[in-house]
Amino acid sequence: MLTCLGGFAGGLVVQPRTTLTVVVGLCMFFYVLTALLKLGVTLAGRKYRPLRRISVGPDTPNLPRYAVLLPVHKEANMLGRLVSRVEGLDYPRSQLLALLLIEADDEETLAAARALGLPFQDETARGHVRVVVIPPGGPKTKPNAMNVAMDIVVREGCEFLTIYDAEDRPDPDQLLKSVGTFALAPAEVACLQAELAFWNDDTNWVTALYWIGYKIHFLRFLPGLARLGLPVPLGGTSNHFRISALRDVALIPGGEVWDPHNLTEDADLGARLSAAGYRIELLNSVTMEEAPVSSRVVDKQQRRWKAGYLQTGLVHTRRPIATARRMGVRRWFCFNLLVIGTPTSFLLNPVFLAVTCVYLLTRAQLIHALFPAAVYYPSAVLLVLGNFGLLYELVLTCLEEADRTRGRFGLVQYMLFAQLMWLWMSRSTYIAVFELLIGKRGWHKTPHGHAEEDEDTDVPNVPHRAYGTTFVGEVPAPPPGFLGFSEERAW
Repeated sequence: MLTCLGGFAGGLVVQPRTTLTVVVGLCMFFYVLTALLKLGVTLAGRKYRPLRRISVGPDTPNLPRYAVLLPVHKEANMLGRLVSRVEGLDYPRSQLLALLLIEADDEETLAAARALGLPFQDETARGHVRVVVIPPGGPKTKPNAMNVAMDIVVREGCEFLTIYDAEDRPDPDQLLKSVGTFALAPAEVACLQAELAFWNDDTNWVTALYWIGYKIHFLRFLPGLARLGLPVPLGGTSNHFRISALRDVALIPGGEVWDPHNLTEDADLGARLSAAGYRIELLNSVTMEEAPVSSRVVDKQQRRWKAGYLQTGLVHTRRPIATARRMGVRRWFCFNLLVIGTPTSFLLNPVFLAVTCVYLLTRAQLIHALFPAAVYYPSAVLLVLGNFGLLYELVLTCLEEADRTRGRFGLVQYMLFAQLMWLWMSRSTYIAVFELLIGKRGWHKTPHGHAEEDEDTDVPNVPHRAYGTTFVGEVPAPPPGFLGFSEERAW
């Protein structure tokens, strides 16, 4: 990195115009590579077929013990709803362990837990929903809290684990679907990622664009990565793990599973699972979430995500040769093109938009000189076809979902605001890079509950479709004792 910056600085002194032309050409090459990768992944995602699963019910014998981690921070207003939704999971209580993870100094949330009569974790704690108080001293982050809980999860003999955020509304049968899928999945499948969607999609243009972004991400992009065998950057919630795989890729043997200082610990964990030879597949189940309703909340969330992606990319390029050997050169290259390339794109977009606007207004010869024919024509194609293709994908997804669910025709109008959202995210990315450079890695917490509805009139999960073009149903239920998960622990 320092060598490249030094070469760039020297080139600006000796041959400034030539140096800038080369830089522009490299940027266009980066754009072309990124566009081709995302196009190929998205097209592959349309033909993704989820793994087959057996039909599992709450009365199926030998169901494995399942852990549900519920990290909350400054969310006393959400605690009652969250516990209610955990209680709504269709899984035998004797095999369920739900741990509310609360920081020791979060007095308001701890008080809300006591008011609900929830037991606190200790040597004599009983019940399937418990409160774990995270001791002071470590970073006050979600991954640190989950690392603290892992000792309890292992001690309790859990074989599978998932994570839900405070506002999550998972399908009631999501754990059963996960168990049924893992029962037929190859041993190298370490994680099943459920779809995340929003219930407040039509609040305003911000929620509408978040909704469409998630639809494309979870119904097209992640399935495409899984189908092509590429590393999958996990979502922060509703990912279902084999605990044996988590322990296998722990940062310290028998110790931390998640990097407590990483702002996108889920993407980092996905990379480590891939490097260890594990696969990540998609679970045909939905968890409803709450989309940010204001640009201010979007800004804080995007700053954390973009900084975390850069963190993750830099971590996995510290020893590029060794990491590429473990992950495979193709997979390592595509992974970095996504996790480093995504924030890089948001950094470059406003620059080239500004250059385009200045040239159209002034016809400046300096800008004209920076775009020789070999650079200009690919740039023009990307500008026209690339933006048209993005808008087409947004509108098409809206129309497809309108045919399948409760109607999305009204959201099409908001797709015209996509460029404004992306520019706002570029602003957040610049702030995120600045914060990384000065060593400020702030865990910008996303507030929840501002769009919650009365639980008595809770909106049911929106009907959803299977990934790909063909629904893959369940196979008949197994005979008694077929699962036998308790005999397959790997530690």
